[in-house]
Amino acid sequence: ASGYRKDKIWLRRTKPAKRNYRVLVAVDDSESMLKSGAGHMALQAMATLAIGMSHLEIGEIGIASFGNEMNLIHPFHTPFSSSSGANVVRNFRFDQQRTRIALCIESALKAMEDTPGERASMQLVFIISDGRIERDSRSTIRRLIREMVEKNILLVLIIVEGSEEKNSIMNMKEVTFTKGKPTVKRFIEDYPFPYYILLSDMQALPEVLGDALRQWFEMVARLQANRT
Repeated sequence: ASGYRKDKIWLRRTKPAKRNYRVLVAVDDSESMLKSGAGHMALQAMATLAIGMSHLEIGEIGIASFGNEMNLIHPFHTPFSSSSGANVVRNFRFDQQRTRIALCIESALKAMEDTPGERASMQLVFIISDGRIERDSRSTIRRLIREMVEKNILLVLIIVEGSEEKNSIMNMKEVTFTKGKPTVKRFIEDYPFPYYILLSDMQALPEVLGDALRQWFEMVARLQANRT
């Protein structure tokens, strides 16, 4: 075989194959992002993800905004470029009144399932937000994430924050009532997202995403082993 290294069959075998992935990046467009100063970093994180995955020829990339509802502002079948990125950024005003993350997850799941074309070998959903979720939505979020896991869809929440540490989600507390008695606990306790990243340094984004993907592959392998 060494005498035929320039034969077409060798060229086909050594040429890297494009990855058949489908990726949705959903960015929180609510007014809380503007008030906390997290909006600018959220758009930076979105651009970093979209441009990086485009360079890697990762597959189809869709970008959505959410708040009161989710809107797909860059469809999966359209290649992402610097010009399309500029158009995407113009859609964000950070003025929506609510952050309905449960509705966003449900809409993301539907978007993944309803997208026409060849079935993707891997599906990823990145939600970029300040992480402030409604207390009564936690059980719904857990149910939707379980449904995503069953369909081999990875959901990662990227929490972006402003520069004031005192307003960090890690320092937030809330009061809950058990049998009429108040209990104060940290907001992040009992958080419904199994994979979330607290992003304060944009340079750390590739490393933390790589770690999240590694954990997801391990989780999928365990699920497949349990089913056999």
